[in-house]
Amino acid sequence: MAEKYSSGASSYPEIAKTAILEMHRQVGVAKPADDELMYRGLMIRHLVMPNRVSGTKDVIEWIAGNLPKDTYINIMSQYTPTYKAFMYPKISRRITREEYAETIRWAKEAGLTRVEIQGYHLLKSIPFLVDISQLP
Repeated sequence: MAEKYSSGASSYPEIAKTAILEMHRQVGVAKPADDELMYRGLMIRHLVMPNRVSGTKDVIEWIAGNLPKDTYINIMSQYTPTYKAFMYPKISRRITREEYAETIRWAKEAGLTRVEIQGYHLLKSIPFLVDISQLP
């Protein structure tokens, strides 16, 4: 649905999936080095948008079904409506706490184990990088 709000990007989901699979083939899952930094490997970033516009549940299910469960996924909470976004009621606001929590729940239910959570101000009880299998 997000392609409705973008400039001619209706093929983006399929192109992105193909690119992500190729990146994984080339570099594999990101693994921390001895200094705990990551220098190589795949990390997926996904921007959560209001009203489920960005297809977050489908994205999470696709990742869980096509990549290792320990693939790093960075779930971004910082969507901010600007410019013409205010012309579209579904995307004219920031995401809610509930929408972000729903996303984390979906990732946990899908069996993903390496989820980086941004914007802990939305969910103060959850640290930035968590083992989501430990979440309630």
